[in-house]
Amino acid sequence: MEKLEFDEQEDDCWTCTSFRLTPESEPISLTLVSETKPSQGYIESAIGVLNSIDDRVLMASALILENYSYEHFRDLGVDETLLLKDETPEAMSKVAKLKSVWFDGSTCENFEMSFTVPWDEHHSFDVEFEGGRAVCCSVNG
Repeated sequence: MEKLEFDEQEDDCWTCTSFRLTPESEPISLTLVSETKPSQGYIESAIGVLNSIDDRVLMASALILENYSYEHFRDLGVDETLLLKDETPEAMSKVAKLKSVWFDGSTCENFEMSFTVPWDEHHSFDVEFEGGRAVCCSVNG
């Protein structure tokens, strides 16, 4: 992992702003919540969760999809080339862009993944995971 630093703006957070899932992927922000510098075990657990990122993104995409309607965004005047015509989790998983992951404790069972989508440049779609399962999505802007 690249440089993991204490986040001065967030209590008990250690962040790497240039974490790459693969050498060719765009960097994301990876945050580990901990009062002290995260242990190597905590870091390895977080990376272990991210090793199955495709499954996590697919779970998250199903919840992001609940906040999407092709007709709604088309009627708002969004360029149709930016819109998702195939309203399935699989299709959403191909266009939702992962921006950050926050792990809330060294077991790494509870975490949040934040995404952006091409048709909405003003909001993020934040999916919470509990026990490794996607449980809710909030839209933040």
